[in-house]
Amino acid sequence: MGNLLEALGVNFKMVLIQAVGFLFLLLLLKKFLFGKIKDMIKARSDEIKDTYKRSEDERSESERLKKEYQRKVIKAEEEAEGKIQAAVVKAKEISDGIIKDANQVAAENKARAQQGIEVERKKALAEVRNQVVNLTILSSSRLIQQTMHRETAEKLVDDVIKGVGKLS
Repeated sequence: MGNLLEALGVNFKMVLIQAVGFLFLLLLLKKFLFGKIKDMIKARSDEIKDTYKRSEDERSESERLKKEYQRKVIKAEEEAEGKIQAAVVKAKEISDGIIKDANQVAAENKARAQQGIEVERKKALAEVRNQVVNLTILSSSRLIQQTMHRETAEKLVDDVIKGVGKLS
């Protein structure tokens, strides 16, 4: 095999020196360069993993916040609906109260009007009675003056008074 290498022009000593130099260079590169490159690659890989993890955490946090926001919106809408319903009920109560008060005032006004009418009716009846009494007295005095007997005149006055008493 030695002849074959010499025929090809390969110097075994030189190959050995180059192999030792290559191994030495490889060890130096491994110690000083590959470690740093490996550390940089690992750091970059960790940074990318952290970025993805932060991104995923932020996405899940945004989902959580979105759901919380939606819950709050729904709750706010329900509260608003409840307040509207309460306002409608209160407005109905106020309306009913106003209507009740108006009906009560109308009933009181009607009662006062009825009392006024009754008072006016009694005044009118008293006036009519007074006029009837005056007319009766006047007619009685004229009848008495015209030769009527006292007994007949008294009976006539009593009948008129009884008739007026029935009117009231």
